[in-house]
Amino acid sequence: MKKYTIIVFALFVYMTGMTIWGYQKGTVTGTEALLGTAVMSVVLVILWFVYRKRQQYRDEIRKNRKNS
Repeated sequence: MKKYTIIVFALFVYMTGMTIWGYQKGTVTGTEALLGTAVMSVVLVILWFVYRKRQQYRDEIRKNRKNS
C-alpha cells in the first residue's frame, strides 16, 4: 500500500471519528455533521489525487535519471 493512501485513509478515519464524537456530544447537528463529512470527503479525494500525481511525477523523474 502506498504511503499517500495510508495518509488519506488515516485522515478519513480521523474525520469520521470526530464527526461521530461531535454528533454524540451534541455540539453539531445531523445536517452539520453530514455537510462537514461530505466536504471533507471531497477534500480527501482531491488530496489523494494530488498525492498520486506527485508520486507518478517522482517515479518518472527517477526513471529518467536511471536512463541518463
